[in-house]
Amino acid sequence: MSNRAPRNDGSGLSAAQIDALRGKIKGKVIVKGEAPDDVYRPLLQRWNRMHIKEANIIVLVESEEDVSETIKFVAEHHLDVAICAGGHTYSGPSSGRGLVIDLRNMRKVSIDIGKKVAVAQGGCKAVDVEKAAEDFKMRAVFGAVNDTGCGGITTGGGFGNLSGQYGLVCDNLVAARVALADGRVVAASETENSDLFWGIRGGGSNFGLVTEFTYKLHDCDHDVFFGVYLFGPDKTEQVLDLFNVLHQDYVLKSNGKFGVVGVFSAMGPVIVPAFAVYYDGSEEEAQKYIQPLLDLGPMAPPGHPIGGKMMRHSATTDFAHMAAMFPPEFSRIAGSSTQVDFPVSKDVLKKTLEVFQAKIAKYPQNLHVSKLLFDLRDCSKIASVPSDATAYAGRRTGLLIAADLMWDDPKLDGEILLEARDLIATVRQAIKDSNEQTGIADVGAHVGATTLYALISDGEEKLVSVFGKNLPRMKRLKAKYDPNVMWDKWYPVEPDHEAV
Repeated sequence: MSNRAPRNDGSGLSAAQIDALRGKIKGKVIVKGEAPDDVYRPLLQRWNRMHIKEANIIVLVESEEDVSETIKFVAEHHLDVAICAGGHTYSGPSSGRGLVIDLRNMRKVSIDIGKKVAVAQGGCKAVDVEKAAEDFKMRAVFGAVNDTGCGGITTGGGFGNLSGQYGLVCDNLVAARVALADGRVVAASETENSDLFWGIRGGGSNFGLVTEFTYKLHDCDHDVFFGVYLFGPDKTEQVLDLFNVLHQDYVLKSNGKFGVVGVFSAMGPVIVPAFAVYYDGSEEEAQKYIQPLLDLGPMAPPGHPIGGKMMRHSATTDFAHMAAMFPPEFSRIAGSSTQVDFPVSKDVLKKTLEVFQAKIAKYPQNLHVSKLLFDLRDCSKIASVPSDATAYAGRRTGLLIAADLMWDDPKLDGEILLEARDLIATVRQAIKDSNEQTGIADVGAHVGATTLYALISDGEEKLVSVFGKNLPRMKRLKAKYDPNVMWDKWYPVEPDHEAV
């Protein structure tokens, strides 16, 4: 049963109480107003600066035991708590004004060659596992950017260039160790606490803090082809015309090896189309798949040659590729997403681009480096797993549409967040209208549940849009593993105490 009490930010804790925590852990306890600014401020930094909050206490844990003791301290004093691994999120669940459990000092990775698994501490970033696996000619499945923390992308589902062959990041999770709300640390796998294992694969941090991940690895002894093909704005219509062709005749015929993302970038008042491509194979093979792009006549990006080249997989997910597209001063980001089934109506694509352009035009001095993404990668492997097999419910094969509105003025935070929501809401309505015109019923037409990719969102969407028909089970699990709702930063689910 619940014994829920209001949570506080820890500002009322005494020096003796803080010292008691220090005495129980090996890591450091950083207190606002006590630690020098050059120590405290860097610990607050996040990828999305819109969500930086001044935490009263930051605990730099160094071990699973540190995590356990810190959670017990949080429970004892009814503290607001956040978990920070990579700090690379759209919606800011890694920040809080109370106590932050910061895992940055827990980044050890070990590879078991015989079992073909990687064991990673909870503070690892994807890059840590990717590079460790590559040293043994194996690959780990993560997202498009390896600066993300393993914790967020794994428990959130996780989709990347290898997902066409191997599924979601969470589908490649073999086992985990999870620190629960009472401080206990338990194993989770298909054979141990299998309900918890179900929940952490798509349920985020709702059920605990993962201190250790064990990932399945995949043999690979070759580089991959990766590149960006940029086109003039005058070719926007032709780029849109390629979407269904690329997906049907190239992506789906590559056995998951070829992936394409359409990127429309605001460069001042002009929207420039491009395709980012990935092929898990030789350059000679890749040329066959990118031929439609070459036929369209790409232009050279400023200071770069046209097209792609062979490189290590971990180089394709290097954040430097993204950083080049996102100037550092524009580091406040509002993202949202939705999906539409293939073949995609060109009217829907044009409407999406039209609304995006209108948002840029409304804030020409503030949103002029924003991006609109159309993910054409193959989701068949993801969709082949039943939607109730894990907490992650969005197992669809449709086109993912995602918006990244970017600015640098904190005064515009609330306003542009609403603009991002309105953009995607308008696109969803266009999808619904298109489906009705073609005689497709609402059911299964992507106008109801699981209408977004939760890792590209602002965190305020309806829970049914994230968890779909899995929500009732999520509520029962919440009552079992976190009855007092300690973990409340990432799509927090209310516990169903009556069902326990």
